[in-house]
Amino acid sequence: MNDQQTLIDLITTLEIGQAAVAGNLALLPLIAGRHSAADPPHYFLYQQAQDAGLVSVEEVSEAGSVGTLRVANRADRPVLMVEGEVLLGMKQTRVLNITILVPAMSVLKVPVSCVESGRWQSVSEEATGKAAVNLAPSVRAAKTVTVARSMRSARSFASDQHAVWAGVDRILDGHGADAPSRSYADLAARHSRPLTDLAATIEPVPGQVGVIACVAGRVACADMFEAPEVLASMWAGLVASYQAEAAMSDTKPLGARADAAARRWFRSIAAGSPSVGPGLGAGSHLTVVAPDLEAAALVHEGRVVHLSAFPAHQSASPTRFVSPARRRS
Repeated sequence: MNDQQTLIDLITTLEIGQAAVAGNLALLPLIAGRHSAADPPHYFLYQQAQDAGLVSVEEVSEAGSVGTLRVANRADRPVLMVEGEVLLGMKQTRVLNITILVPAMSVLKVPVSCVESGRWQSVSEEATGKAAVNLAPSVRAAKTVTVARSMRSARSFASDQHAVWAGVDRILDGHGADAPSRSYADLAARHSRPLTDLAATIEPVPGQVGVIACVAGRVACADMFEAPEVLASMWAGLVASYQAEAAMSDTKPLGARADAAARRWFRSIAAGSPSVGPGLGAGSHLTVVAPDLEAAALVHEGRVVHLSAFPAHQSASPTRFVSPARRRS
């Protein structure tokens, strides 16, 4: 089975459960079937490896490069670094452009975007860990869409840095955050408690591997991992990031019609136009374009390690959908 079919099969077989609702944030669980359970993933998550001193993230040189960092994995197994994780320290705060599985005992240069426009001065030689709040969905959407276009057109993982900065400014201003260097990390550091508290009240259900996050009755994004334990480890930072978006929106419940639309939206990934990006780390990087969404996935050894998807309306100029039949012709 090829990687595209692996993704399609998963999208069509996942169960979508009943939404958990908190204010204008609704989280629809994506649940793996009883027969899809597999051995636990044989990799460390970034924070686990960082806490154990098994991985380091640093500037690529003394001068540094805004869009690239160097990752050294000293562990005997791969390290998973997830798109949207906010890396602290170094010359400025960064966010990963794509999800990367860093092979064991290897060094990689990884693509990142800056989420701190007002600093270019080293505060630590290495990243000091990650922020408690992942990047908000609307900023991830602006980043992911442009990265996907770079993958398809230029075989690179470059983002639209100015779009990312504009998105960070919108989130910081929306929360009234005091951020002298315009760092997204200031939101996480000073406003994290109200955002992260929600994750303790809404917990993943048994078998849950992902979530469709809806804000004010509209889909904000979807995140899915290969195993429930990976989602559980990422849960607090993800839910806090969804709440960062929801706290800025007018209250609107997820009605029955919007709930049904969110489910159709997620299933439409299976009918999208897939493209395989350049190799980086272990696995294949896929992008998917459908009429109402853009998605990115990392597939490795027949398993979808991470999928992120965003509504096309979150991009100023959504990518034009081309059906698979037309692409083949």
